[in-house]
Amino acid sequence: MRLAAPALLALVAFLAPALALVALLWSTSFVRVATESMAPTLLVGDRLLVVRRAALSRRFPDRGQVVVFTAAGDRRRRLVKRVAAVGGDTVLADRRHALAVPPGGLFVLGDNGRVSHDSREYGCIDTDQVTGRALLVVWPPRRVRRVS
Repeated sequence: MRLAAPALLALVAFLAPALALVALLWSTSFVRVATESMAPTLLVGDRLLVVRRAALSRRFPDRGQVVVFTAAGDRRRRLVKRVAAVGGDTVLADRRHALAVPPGGLFVLGDNGRVSHDSREYGCIDTDQVTGRALLVVWPPRRVRRVS
């Protein structure tokens, strides 16, 4: 059974957007910002489009990227922070103590250091806890923009 050229084109025209939608849904998720820890970059109530870890390159996560990760004690709770250091780096955890980030570890910080609960408090997180990278603020409409 052979399809005629117009029927084949119609089939491709139908399937291409459907496959693109499936790929988009597989590779992304949405996260709501729940705290002020990333202000002013991200505000409470912002909705983020997050690219899932499986869809990202080997250079993920890297310094400066805003990532989403699961809390150590509660795998359902997702947190949003900026990567300050990666495995092999040394950072000042507070004013007096240097900390060597272990291989496979990340030192994450909130942009709003006064209120953020981050690696200065709970130490390094494991890269396996990272579920994705925040790409865009998609809600509210007046704040739609790329996360940097």
